Amino acid sequence: MKRLAATVLGLTFLGFTMVTRADTINAPDVMVKTAVQDVLAVLKQGKSSKKQIQDLVDTKVLPMFDFTLMTKRAVGPIWKTATPEQKKMMVDEFRDLLVRVFIGKAFTGVSDVSVKFEPTNFTEGDDQVTVKTVISTPGETPVAVEYDLKKTSAGWKVVDFSVAGPRLALDIYSNQFRDPLQQTGIDGLIKFLEEKNRAAENALVAGHKAVAK
Repeated sequence: MKRLAATVLGLTFLGFTMVTRADTINAPDVMVKTAVQDVLAVLKQGKSSKKQIQDLVDTKVLPMFDFTLMTKRAVGPIWKTATPEQKKMMVDEFRDLLVRVFIGKAFTGVSDVSVKFEPTNFTEGDDQVTVKTVISTPGETPVAVEYDLKKTSAGWKVVDFSVAGPRLALDIYSNQFRDPLQQTGIDGLIKFLEEKNRAAENALVAGHKAVAK
């Protein structure tokens, strides 16, 4: 749960800054740094409800991700052989999975959080950069959160990230995708993602029922 909170908080920081300051701040590392004070100011006003967090994710965070590039990273070379329809299905399912499992869940206890930014080797003209942060909460072990950003025709976009470990798309899901791709190809991967989404949705519904009792 602690890693999930760090993930959502970190992603929210990133989303806020790109939406509110994109027109005046161009460097991706400055974007992330500027976001911290903005988001903490909102969170410290009081406990956010699940709906408020979900609305924040939908309007501020998700538009900042390039889910096509993330899916392409996770799928690997076989992406080139997929039809446009298959690519769309993979992107849609992978996006839904990320939202359910990593981005769309509520978090608590972040009002006392502090964030340390590691030096970023970024110069004008670079089209890729990794922004490294360490999120600390009193009484908890600090959590390293890193964001891989790429400069696209639509501006800077998140194409991968990590929370105290391997990259989500490049490492974690690329490994999970290997078996279904080898065994049943792209259609098998789409089915695998659909099953993952159903399982995530069922777990979320069960969690809500448990809280309601």
